[in-house]
Amino acid sequence: MRRFTVSLPLVVATLLYSSRGHTQEAAAAEALFDSGRAAIANGDFSRACEQFRESGRLDPAVGTDFNLADCEEKRGRLATAWELFVSVEQRLPPGDERIDVAERRAQALEARVPKLTLRLAPGAPLDSTVRDGKVALGAATLGVALPLDPGRHEFVVSAPGRAPRRFEITLAEGDARVLDVTPGALANSAIVSESPPDARDAASIPHDSSRHSSTRTLGFVLGGVGVAGLGAGAVTGLMVLGKKSTLDASCDARKVCSQAGVDAAQSGRTLEIVSTVGWIVGAVGLGAGAYFVLTSGTGEARTVAGIAPIPAGAQLSVTRNF
Repeated sequence: MRRFTVSLPLVVATLLYSSRGHTQEAAAAEALFDSGRAAIANGDFSRACEQFRESGRLDPAVGTDFNLADCEEKRGRLATAWELFVSVEQRLPPGDERIDVAERRAQALEARVPKLTLRLAPGAPLDSTVRDGKVALGAATLGVALPLDPGRHEFVVSAPGRAPRRFEITLAEGDARVLDVTPGALANSAIVSESPPDARDAASIPHDSSRHSSTRTLGFVLGGVGVAGLGAGAVTGLMVLGKKSTLDASCDARKVCSQAGVDAAQSGRTLEIVSTVGWIVGAVGLGAGAYFVLTSGTGEARTVAGIAPIPAGAQLSVTRNF
């Protein structure tokens, strides 16, 4: 029963003297209570629990909370139902026959309620905070077996100067679990998700677009170097042909050359080396540039590029570590 029937004239007079606003709220609460009882009978526990809860908000009553506890148990929210039965037991007046019922229901539920112990992992900052949805869990709750409803739960752990980290865990009826938590890495504003070790570890690392952008830029730079190298190789190649013509014109059949021919031969050898280096740098630069541009959207990589002198000219080196 939601209400108690009392026939004392004084109580009746007091109720009649209540304000109109309170009477309207009580009437709405009564209607919600009756609708909740009908929803329970039809097996619509979600709707019934919502109506009992709203009825209790409009006009708090122990009987409403008792029915809400029964409803929450029926829809599987065991920890919520257990807490409500304990509250009802403590609020009922001595001698009320519902005390024994509430006590038995609470005791029967206690063994079925999942319990989770949250602990700070070794090395975690001592000023770490844990949130369960919108509820902040204080430091006193760490290390204590907390009664929770069966199902999926999500905790976000944060600390000053550290990124928040999300932990997810699914509890079954009667579970007794321990979850070690810690905030994320330094100077990282993204939330990292994790599951407990026995529930398929899965950490999600945010996509770093700046790294891919820099890789793409490097590709264009190397491509530009390649184009310049090919241009230099082509130009110096033409100059080599010109020097060869000068050499042929300055030497007789016995290969005896004038000073102009000797100078042309020396310049030709130098230009030939430069032309060869240009073609090599051009080919490698274009190839590396195309590779970095085309793969700039893939995973993390570290790239080092450089040009170093060698006896025959220069060497372009590109190293990419994955």
